[in-house]
Amino acid sequence: MIMRLTVLTLLVALTACGAPETVDRSTGAPAAPAPALTETEARAGSRCAPAPSRRLDVKLLRQIAFDYDPLNSPEELAAKTPLVVAGTVKDFVPGPIVEEGIPGDRTHYVLMPVRVTERFKGRSAGLVHVKFFQGGIWRKQTPVHSVADFRRGVPEGTRILLFVYPDTRKEWPVVEDRAALPAGTPIYTTHPQGALLGSGLRVIGGMEEINPASRWADPCGLDGIATRLRAAGYRGTS
Repeated sequence: MIMRLTVLTLLVALTACGAPETVDRSTGAPAAPAPALTETEARAGSRCAPAPSRRLDVKLLRQIAFDYDPLNSPEELAAKTPLVVAGTVKDFVPGPIVEEGIPGDRTHYVLMPVRVTERFKGRSAGLVHVKFFQGGIWRKQTPVHSVADFRRGVPEGTRILLFVYPDTRKEWPVVEDRAALPAGTPIYTTHPQGALLGSGLRVIGGMEEINPASRWADPCGLDGIATRLRAAGYRGTS
């Protein structure tokens, strides 16, 4: 009897140390717990293909706070976004300077060109340009964060999975087009959960933190999520 009570106490303690609780940002109430991995998914980590590991610093991609209803998985987000691609980061380049709302107020953006290696949904060129907020500015309209700072945080060759929309915001005038891309080159913006970076078998949220117990993580990293997208019917062209 003593042994059985000891085992029961241990099980209760382990249950209390489960997956971290998340919060529904729209209500402030605790969100429903993420579904547990199946035995097959849990054991998949031992069969994952090796993936390059690198140190990433995504703080500059997270300078904007979003008010939105989070989706539960990449599969759900793929159903809502017109373009889903995998690739590698090529570079960061200066993007447009836009006057947004207040006369004389300037918002600086950077562009992240991504070499596309696989298309799960939608059509795109082999190079996709994604727009990110560059940050605040000093006097004389000098950005606090340089383009080189973005390059150091997310270096060339970093693997990435993108869920993006064409940037159709035309209501604010572009003061300076620093990128000077060829006419007709589309620029894309991501859903807050739509930039997933890979480091080894880790999935790192570019713009939002990922709960490792959620369906946004995978034992096989970005390759595992790519496999799930294909299984869900998202099979574009390479």
